[in-house]
Amino acid sequence: MAPLGESIPAHNTHAVSVSLPTWSDNVKYEEGDPLTIAALKCGYPRFVYHPLVVKVFEHFEKAFGRQGEACRVFPSSRSVKECRAFMKKMILKANSGYDSSLATSIRIVEFAVRPIFQESSPSAIDPAALIQNTAFVYALMFPVAAAPVAKMFWQHAGEGISSRFAEYCLRVLGSNKQSVEYFSDRPGSGEIRGVMAASDRFQTPGYKHQDQSGHMEGTSGSAESNASHLFVEERFGRNLDFSLAAESKHILKKRIAGVLADETDGKKSAQTSDQPRGSEVNESHVYLFPTGMSAIYNAYRAAQALLPNRKTVQFGFPYTDTLKIQEKFNDAGCIFLGHGTNAELDDLEKLLESGERVSALFCEFPSNPLLKSADLKRIRSLADRFDFLLIVDETIGNFYNVGVLSWADIVVSSLTKIFSGDSNVMGGSAVLNPTSPNFERVKRAFEEIYEDTMWDEDALFLERNSRNFVARLTRINQSAEKLATFLHNHPKVEKLHYPLFSDHDIYAAHMREGGGYGGLLSVILPDSVSAARFYDRLDVAKGPSLGTNFTLASPYTILAHFTELEWAEKFGVPARLVRVSVGLEDVDELIAKFDAALNEA
Repeated sequence: MAPLGESIPAHNTHAVSVSLPTWSDNVKYEEGDPLTIAALKCGYPRFVYHPLVVKVFEHFEKAFGRQGEACRVFPSSRSVKECRAFMKKMILKANSGYDSSLATSIRIVEFAVRPIFQESSPSAIDPAALIQNTAFVYALMFPVAAAPVAKMFWQHAGEGISSRFAEYCLRVLGSNKQSVEYFSDRPGSGEIRGVMAASDRFQTPGYKHQDQSGHMEGTSGSAESNASHLFVEERFGRNLDFSLAAESKHILKKRIAGVLADETDGKKSAQTSDQPRGSEVNESHVYLFPTGMSAIYNAYRAAQALLPNRKTVQFGFPYTDTLKIQEKFNDAGCIFLGHGTNAELDDLEKLLESGERVSALFCEFPSNPLLKSADLKRIRSLADRFDFLLIVDETIGNFYNVGVLSWADIVVSSLTKIFSGDSNVMGGSAVLNPTSPNFERVKRAFEEIYEDTMWDEDALFLERNSRNFVARLTRINQSAEKLATFLHNHPKVEKLHYPLFSDHDIYAAHMREGGGYGGLLSVILPDSVSAARFYDRLDVAKGPSLGTNFTLASPYTILAHFTELEWAEKFGVPARLVRVSVGLEDVDELIAKFDAALNEA
């Protein structure tokens, strides 16, 4: 069991989880306990700014900031402008608690980080010195007092820069600094250009593959300071030339489309080949995003572009940020049907018949953390009758296990999870259903709003990590079902949420041949004391995230709804819920660990 604050996986610069090994650690983290926060080497990147990202913030605060200003960095002009608009709206909102003057003091600085390379520079032996592209960076400068609002956008929209992009910027800036210092007192050594250009205004996203291709190529050696980091990166999968990033993104799209191509009402066998097989689904229907939440946020943007000034509907209790996007970004409001029942669908139908119009209904299949499955057939019928989009997040089920695209207009997924599995890279996808009656207009909307802001190095890692995702998921399906059955029958478990036991008939109707029930389950203990004892004694990795190749547990409600625990419990999500993402370990050993923890609870 990793100590408090250690990255998960351990010693991984770009890990997307962090060890919170005791119940008390999770509570103290949510309370903002200084000692607990100081112990964290990292965190889930949308909730905790990565240390490398913080260094980029600090660099540009120093370079361009005014007294009392903070900085947040984004990958495109569009995303930084949307963050500014969101901040102004939230600050000026009635009873926001913020001084309205803060809204007039938010500004954007657009600049480029341009690499310098001089063969005689001491940094020439450093692979970072051989990076041959310009990174476009968009900084939002604002009063420090408005930082919590900027954090809302960063967390909910998932549009910030990644840790690898931050690392790249820092390497280039560091290499440039060495070159400038080396040549500063050597007359006639040639012009040193483009360390940083703050006055340039670039209107294209910073992560386009043509802007990045070729960096890290042709290195003749590596600096000693980078040797350990490069070894770890290459040991765990990076041996591709960065000029292949565009191809990696294309492969990712084909890989996703290749699995979805066999879906016919959720019943055709899933295949593992990246080649299309005669279905109408192909890579042109797949859009990549830097995070899963970015995919959801952009699906929301598309719906609002097509059907503006309408409410959205959230059906079922979702992952927290999906609901927050609809509540905080949509001025028209959100209809929250948090129990996800047929009775709530009846109420929605009556509301629509009365004249209410909505732009989209969001649901998860199954939901996180209650593993409930929505009646997609009935919702599709309502969507067709009343002209709204059906947007389904199948992250928990995964498109290999369940066939939901046939019913949806847009299927979104967090590729950070089981698709990657290694817990070292973020990513998301949105897939358009080409057989949907709304396809043509949804496609046009995506073409108008879409930007490729997935950092190329992240795409390389995601492609390599996902090559065996079907084999990994197949094993996890089997292990999770066996563990879930054990827990379902355990006398100390009050309730177990898992698709085998939750809305089974609906889930099974959408399960694909060869698919399973997924790797996520939620255990509810009788009371908070036994839940804390069980969690503390459970000998597995413990921290945020899911879909990892190793078993990962967390007190989900504590982490996701700490400030609204009573509200969450009204929807069947009590504080004593422990969410478990099953990994690739030997299942009998895993069951023994859970049995031991429960016996001591």
